[in-house]
Amino acid sequence: MSEVIVPERTAVAPAPTVAWTPLGENAILVMSACDAIPAKVPVAVDGNPRNRAQTMVLSWRRPGADASVASGFLCLAPAPATDRAGSGALLIGRPGRPLRLILAPKPLPLEAFLSELAGDAGQAFPSVVDGLLEVLLSGAPNPRRLRAVSMLLQTVARPGGFVEVMGSLEGDGIFMQGWTSHFAAGRVSLLIAHGGLSTAHLEAGTFERDDLGEGARGFFGLLEDCRAQHPGEIERLYFRGNDGWRALEVYERYVLLEPITVPGHLRDGLQRGSAPQATSDKLRRASQRFDGRDTVCLLDEPVRAGIDAATIIDETGVLIIGWMFDPERKVDAVSLRSGNQSCAIDRLWTRVPRPDVTAAFMDDPRFGLLASRRNSHGFIVFAPKLVPEPGQPLYLTFEVQGTGPAFLPLDAGRGQARRSLERILGLLDPRSSTAGAVVERQIAPALQAAEIAPPRPAESSDVGSFEAEAPLGVVVGLDHRPRDLSALFALLAMDPEVRPLPIVLAAPSESFDRIGAEARRLARFYRLSMRLVAVEGVEDACDAIEAGVRACRFQTVALLSGAAQIRMPGWLGRLERAYRARGGQCVASPTLLFEDNSIRWAGAWLEGEGQNRRIANRFVGYPLDAIGNLGPMEVAAGASECCVLSRAAFVEAGGFARNYFTTAEKGLDLCLRLRMQGAPSLWVPEVEVYAVDDGEAAAAPVAALAQLADRMSFDRRWGLAISNMKG
Repeated sequence: MSEVIVPERTAVAPAPTVAWTPLGENAILVMSACDAIPAKVPVAVDGNPRNRAQTMVLSWRRPGADASVASGFLCLAPAPATDRAGSGALLIGRPGRPLRLILAPKPLPLEAFLSELAGDAGQAFPSVVDGLLEVLLSGAPNPRRLRAVSMLLQTVARPGGFVEVMGSLEGDGIFMQGWTSHFAAGRVSLLIAHGGLSTAHLEAGTFERDDLGEGARGFFGLLEDCRAQHPGEIERLYFRGNDGWRALEVYERYVLLEPITVPGHLRDGLQRGSAPQATSDKLRRASQRFDGRDTVCLLDEPVRAGIDAATIIDETGVLIIGWMFDPERKVDAVSLRSGNQSCAIDRLWTRVPRPDVTAAFMDDPRFGLLASRRNSHGFIVFAPKLVPEPGQPLYLTFEVQGTGPAFLPLDAGRGQARRSLERILGLLDPRSSTAGAVVERQIAPALQAAEIAPPRPAESSDVGSFEAEAPLGVVVGLDHRPRDLSALFALLAMDPEVRPLPIVLAAPSESFDRIGAEARRLARFYRLSMRLVAVEGVEDACDAIEAGVRACRFQTVALLSGAAQIRMPGWLGRLERAYRARGGQCVASPTLLFEDNSIRWAGAWLEGEGQNRRIANRFVGYPLDAIGNLGPMEVAAGASECCVLSRAAFVEAGGFARNYFTTAEKGLDLCLRLRMQGAPSLWVPEVEVYAVDDGEAAAAPVAALAQLADRMSFDRRWGLAISNMKG
């Protein structure tokens, strides 16, 4: 920054008072007149060394004015101190003779300042403003300076054409189409009026239009780096032409495109118009967007794809079953997309044999010779955490060598996690290695990631004098399968330790009309105190049990699954006494038997060491005599089909986990969480209860894969903890 040098003994003429207006916090715009002034001078306010700067001067001739004020001029200067403690003097260091000015006591509003400037500059006003715009735009932008630019542009900018079509292209800017005669194709710098003023760039191509006059051409392109979030915010666009500033007006009835149609308009513009190579490449990349069509089927290359099922699992992700025919491996990548979300599914999917796809293309003369090269055309994939927002399309993008992306729209339904995944299990051959891979890489992760709502008690009614806050009560949970309630109620009523207790019977709301009527009749007949609960969201007996527990306030609960059948009176008293002997800090479970009196469950035990440690049932299939006369003993986990535990501990643990197919893993998971909270599991061998087949093995192939998925999920969740458990 140059120093302002005042020669010694130089007479300084009386300082005139000049008009000024602020531009931001650190600068002012000053207007005055003198005999002559160069285009660049040093300037200082009040002689303050910190308020010195070099400034550009814009001048004009004032015809008819006295020689001492024959040149009007305009310049930027440092802002004076806010407290105006100085004299408000402005010193401009002209060669030979400095110019001293006194700032008017009050600044003019910008509008009034520009009006005075227009009156003084006369015919030179447009060129002065043009130079001023260059000065203002070259400095650091601030709201006041941009406001000045906006007002100046409205004054001097001449018509430059119209914008007739606009549309947003997410991530790439705003598409524009219209006409102009004042800029060429390529990258054009613009100032955008949208309530305020901001800079932007238009990557534009041009094309001929028969309806325009000579010299005018149509244009299309993408507006980039624009602060306006929506086309509707844009009021006007300013650009610098060869003959000064021009304005592109937004046509009052402009066409607003849907975002999904914008790529097609870009492709159309590229076909009929022209642009420099860099602009053309950028517009072409932007045009290669999904526009709602299946473009895979239009490819010349031997690449085709289809979707058998696409399911959106709320708050979880998307599950897709489909196929891709690509015998020459032309596809480099496959992504699932929706709005700004994307997932590289080719890194996640499991390929599966699809002989039907092979057979279909064998009959196609274009691809028949290629069809036999591969048979694993199918794929199953779970795309985690990608959940389309309402109104956003869902589609696959295929990056094909030599042609760019191709697209396949998905018509996805919505489904519950467990039921959607069970349908896939039914499509797999459990004897194949592919089935295991699908379970490990797709099914188990999808079920574990799913946000599954807990069961909800929909309605309840009481029979007898039901005591909701009793010290001890029974909770019976039923699933969707029919159960013989008469035998259950008879056994409950015959047991003198159970009959006086309050009992909660929870069942799915879908079957509650039938079950509720029968349960109410039997409860009245046996004079049982009972609360009947209809539950929504039941997938198995564990869900019904959990809703039943939450529908009462018992201090201690005896859980009984619909799969359990009481074998003898006194079962509950013995379990409760074992539970009380441990201070109520445990889960007490009986021996579970098959219908032939062989052992189904006799404690879950830790086996192995370190990373090979597992929880196993030791006595499965053994005769009942194999366990002898053992007394109560602590085990790794109890049995949720029948147990006694603290209701508060159950609730604190969060109830049963929802991310398993089978009740076995749900019960095991719960018992381990209770163990971590200080409530270990206790096996009471002398108490024996039947646990009849609960239907999970009815569809053996599906059940085997469901158990495999649960075991993988359980090991992923608990493997490390189990390897470090003692005992």
